[in-house]
Amino acid sequence: MNKHQKPVLTGQRFKTRKRDEKEKFEPTVFRDTLVQGLNEAGDDLEAVAKFLDSTGSRLDYRRYADTLFDILVAGSMLAPGGTRIDDGDKTKMTNHCVFSANEDHETIRNYAQVFNKLIRRYKYLEKAFEDEMKKALQPRLLSSFLKHGWQKKMPTLLPRL
Repeated sequence: MNKHQKPVLTGQRFKTRKRDEKEKFEPTVFRDTLVQGLNEAGDDLEAVAKFLDSTGSRLDYRRYADTLFDILVAGSMLAPGGTRIDDGDKTKMTNHCVFSANEDHETIRNYAQVFNKLIRRYKYLEKAFEDEMKKALQPRLLSSFLKHGWQKKMPTLLPRL
């Protein structure tokens, strides 16, 4: 009637499984990091492309793809109505965006090359970029974009992609 205990290995610990820790979704931190790097890159779009390529390994482009393309197209994060969230604070905006670019064909082509390099390097951004362009073409957002000369830049930008 006496039950014998099973032998136990000493020095062995049972490893508990690591639970998936949920990371906080902080697009403003992503925006601040990206805008600071873009502003430090200067006026050279080649330096901007190199910066975007190098920070893709550190920043989570997959998670913040909408914010990334908002910044590259409009210069800052966009509110649901199509207006910039940070219009008053110049430290949270960048001039390396399609909205603030010159309206000549050559400049817009250079921006399209930056988008192409980024999408080729990070293939998963292709779908997010298509969604961003669909969002930009919606009639309710076009009124906001028209004041930035978007109607002249869009035909030049889209065929390049």
